[in-house]
Amino acid sequence: MMHFAKGLFNVTYRFPRLMLAERVDYIQQWSKQLTQILGVSLRVQGIEPGKYPEQHMLLANHISWLDIFILDSVTVSRFVAKSELRSWPIIGRLCIGTGTLFIERERKRDTARVNEAIVTALSEGHCVTVFPEGTTGCGRQLLPFRSSLLQAAIDGNATIQPVYLRYTDAEGQYSDAATYIGDMTLAQSLWRILGTRSLHAEINFLAPFPTDHKNRRTLTQFIEARICTAHHALNTQSIKA
Repeated sequence: MMHFAKGLFNVTYRFPRLMLAERVDYIQQWSKQLTQILGVSLRVQGIEPGKYPEQHMLLANHISWLDIFILDSVTVSRFVAKSELRSWPIIGRLCIGTGTLFIERERKRDTARVNEAIVTALSEGHCVTVFPEGTTGCGRQLLPFRSSLLQAAIDGNATIQPVYLRYTDAEGQYSDAATYIGDMTLAQSLWRILGTRSLHAEINFLAPFPTDHKNRRTLTQFIEARICTAHHALNTQSIKA
């Protein structure tokens, strides 16, 4: 809890006085330390985009609240997250302080607002991460991708990079220890992660590409196909129904 308390203090009181590069450094180091405290090892594969790539959008599958900090350990970005996260104790405050963009997915009008916020962030040189599934899944299979927030990538002329996340044991076999779905509480999730030996978070950065698609649905289908291909290629033997 001390690590969370320290992070909350810094994003609340120190961040307003820090330059962007200093905030990025702090977020990355804090996230790395969190993974170490939780006993989670990182495996990074593919084309790393760098610490804070400008006008860049990451599109990743979504398994856990931990995904945010796993990604921030390598590439810091502004996340688009469901509005409920804002009310979470400590983590919600951390997300607010680090520039997370919150969306009320039940309100269709809110999509337009968030798209505009993403375009603004991209135009200002930020990196933005979107989870196109819209919620967390079990990790055994992917949920359908939504296209609504991909319009911002087109309007913001972003470089897009699909990312495939998965959690495994030491032998590279599928692990559900980090899965955060259903009625599970944050405390239950933390206890489960802490009680798991040799949990690895794997970040597979797929090849980036410029946004030259004119239709967000076509763009979404292309990204979904790329991530699905990675999912099947890496889990042919490790996931059993």
